[in-house]
Amino acid sequence: MVTGRIVTPGINYSTEFRAYEDDAWYTVCVLFHGDTLTVKFLGFPLENDVVFPFSYFQNSKDLEAFKRRFRPLSKQLQDEECGLLTPGTRVCACHFFNNEDIRFYDAVVDGVQESEHSWKTGEEECLCTFILFWLHGPNARKLTATSIENICVVQPRWELDPVVASFLDNCSSFLMPKEASGFGMVLYCNNRSNSARQITYFGRTIKETQCARRSVVNACLPEVSCLKRRMEDRDLGGPKNVCMILITNMDKELCPSTVTEFLRRHTSLSVLVFIFPNLSMEVYNRGAIMVHSEKELQELCGFLNNPNCIIISSTGRPLVILEKLVGLENIKASIGALVHISENILQEKQRRWMNNLKVVHSGSKEFKIASIMRDLFWAFSEHQERLKKRLALEERRIFAANEQLA
Repeated sequence: MVTGRIVTPGINYSTEFRAYEDDAWYTVCVLFHGDTLTVKFLGFPLENDVVFPFSYFQNSKDLEAFKRRFRPLSKQLQDEECGLLTPGTRVCACHFFNNEDIRFYDAVVDGVQESEHSWKTGEEECLCTFILFWLHGPNARKLTATSIENICVVQPRWELDPVVASFLDNCSSFLMPKEASGFGMVLYCNNRSNSARQITYFGRTIKETQCARRSVVNACLPEVSCLKRRMEDRDLGGPKNVCMILITNMDKELCPSTVTEFLRRHTSLSVLVFIFPNLSMEVYNRGAIMVHSEKELQELCGFLNNPNCIIISSTGRPLVILEKLVGLENIKASIGALVHISENILQEKQRRWMNNLKVVHSGSKEFKIASIMRDLFWAFSEHQERLKKRLALEERRIFAANEQLA
């Protein structure tokens, strides 16, 4: 248990890192030496440093996922800036496990209960209540209420820490020969250096948390030829399990890269997005979103199924989830159309503009319209289902009558 701030002189703690052990965000500095990147946590002793050697990574996809665990420090808002916390804002907020264990996880502002600010202390004090929809952590996919002092705003646009960028470039060069020769999978789990210590416990006192937070103030589509191999590699007995969400009612002008970037921005997940060929008479497209573990599937479903918001295209068409698939065999049995995914690449290049996505929140006019359109789609879908059942019944009757005549 850390009882006091431990800071190494001359080191710049200007980055946030999402730890593997508990998925929480921590203020860190990064050091690159030789073939290792050392992540040092603000407020923790040296034995809690984590070392990542080149050999830790299996392939460039793992390296890309590692890259997304870094970002600049989130901004702590002052009380007078509470107006910036509008519904849909991505934030990093603290969760209190107990009085001495406070950790930070990502959430989205779901709603605001405004209250008149107080001036009793001579300074403006925000008394508003903010409803958060948590994206990960103990409260993932749940709504909780908190105040402004427990919230930081994630920077929407940023550049990667130069030290991390340098490490990734060098590591990518190290992995390139392995991936080219097909040996990129060797010893992923057991090839860690003995010096790579895991963080066994993260704890913070309230004082440390407040000081650390106040100090803050001052996907592209893959080639079809390697899709099957990647899916099978991910399914080789490890803790990960390929999962897919089938979606429909997608705008015809919607590009896979738009969906990928939208989900990365709102969930930090690395996803593969496919848009299937459709009939010319249809007014919408179908597609699929693939993730690499059931944990990621839960996080993605929590975002897509949030009852207080709906994801719509720029034309107002709401996305609709058709089915959730877990396991490689289930997925391969259900998406034979993936052999045509290469057409997505051509279609995307031919599009002159990209249809955007956005989140609309409960209580807004857009949300009400999207709800009506979603209900209309479900009514249409159910009607189609009844027609299919009737078709199957009539076919069986015809076959039975034909057998009797024979």
